[in-house]
Amino acid sequence: MTLELRYKPDAAQAFDRMQAWWEGAILDRPTLQVSAPRPDPRPLPQKQHATLRDRWMDAEYNVECADIHLSNTYWGGELMPSYFPNLGPEVLTASLGAELVFSEETSWSKPILTDWNDIPKLRVDPQNEYVQAILQMTRLALEAGSGKFLVGITDLHPGGDLAASLRDPQQFCLDLATEPDSVQALMDQIRPCFYDFYTLQYDLMLQAGQTITTSWLPLIAQGRYYIPSCDLACMISKRQFNAYCLPHILAEVEWLDRSIFHLDGPNALHHLDTLLQIEKLDAIQFVCGAGHEPAVNWMPVFQRIQQGGKNIHVAVRPQDIPAFMEGLNPEGVMLNTWASSIEEADALLRLVSRWTRRQS
Repeated sequence: MTLELRYKPDAAQAFDRMQAWWEGAILDRPTLQVSAPRPDPRPLPQKQHATLRDRWMDAEYNVECADIHLSNTYWGGELMPSYFPNLGPEVLTASLGAELVFSEETSWSKPILTDWNDIPKLRVDPQNEYVQAILQMTRLALEAGSGKFLVGITDLHPGGDLAASLRDPQQFCLDLATEPDSVQALMDQIRPCFYDFYTLQYDLMLQAGQTITTSWLPLIAQGRYYIPSCDLACMISKRQFNAYCLPHILAEVEWLDRSIFHLDGPNALHHLDTLLQIEKLDAIQFVCGAGHEPAVNWMPVFQRIQQGGKNIHVAVRPQDIPAFMEGLNPEGVMLNTWASSIEEADALLRLVSRWTRRQS
């Protein structure tokens, strides 16, 4: 397809390679995403905000910062310059009426479901202040990024994660054992929320002529792409996961054109076999988590994913790329890394171009 981006002159070729990756194939070389700083970077705007909340909610400021950051970065291989409007991982919870609390790097929501006998009507409100902030960032970014970068869907955590944030994760785990009927009723009620929020942003993109989607995990696809997840999975049993969370994941995967599951941490690995059995799921991103790095130490997990027929996206240290080249077949593997210069980034691309099938 025709894809011209000022911040990535080879965007069309990168898109074609990524399309092949989604199919578990190789176009002309194995895939690699690598970023590096460009020389003589533009400075970020200096603006004072009265509170952290004001800074997070300042759509114009955030889009301006994103534009400058993207222009200051070399986007090597299959890494696309993209910006996703972001108010933290529980903005979907906030769209249902919860309040967000902001820190420097992230945010979290205050639980609003305190009584199972008094469950409020839970639907995404398009006029909600947090929804409006995301939509305003989306509009501004689509305008500012036209011909320069792509705009992505915000970070949404539906299903089990949404239910747990509405209630409080620890309390919700107890509720799974003591209030199963109430939990099921809640899960049924919140099922439409992901699709409603996603569509609000997606429609803006289509109206602006962007038919490619991306998000916080920097893959791109024609049509609807997203990253199903369930961080709650590390805290619950297979039975509970399959009963309450899996139906939401299956429905999400069926609705999407392309999907990659975000499997967060070693304690969630007992659900891997279940995920490998989801036929339409394209890929799995296993993140080993803080204190369990580096990713190369988890090579048996990545081999298991590959043997299970799913594509892989994994963030790796540059020095570990040869180990992945030795441990995995190149088809369907997307390595994501960084370099200190454009020259180093291009050298890594030449390195992976020599990646051939693993010798069993």
